[in-house]
Amino acid sequence: MPPPPDRRLLVYLASNAAGGVLVGWLLLAALIRFDVGRIGELLGRSDEAWLWLLLAAGGFAVTFGSLAMATAVFLLPRDGHRR
Repeated sequence: MPPPPDRRLLVYLASNAAGGVLVGWLLLAALIRFDVGRIGELLGRSDEAWLWLLLAAGGFAVTFGSLAMATAVFLLPRDGHRR
């Protein structure tokens, strides 16, 4: 029976993605709270604010989560290469 695969890389990438999602959501909250570009005002007056917020949160999560994961991959050490 083969040994279970090493999941350290998956855990590393998932934790970086979760951190990126958190940063993205915090940035979105700050944009709404400080009313940058009147986003907070438009959101407050909208009848479908929950839908706008859901779409914006999803977009920020994908963007910042992917950025954090890509940065983590680029910063992985390589065997045989010295800096």
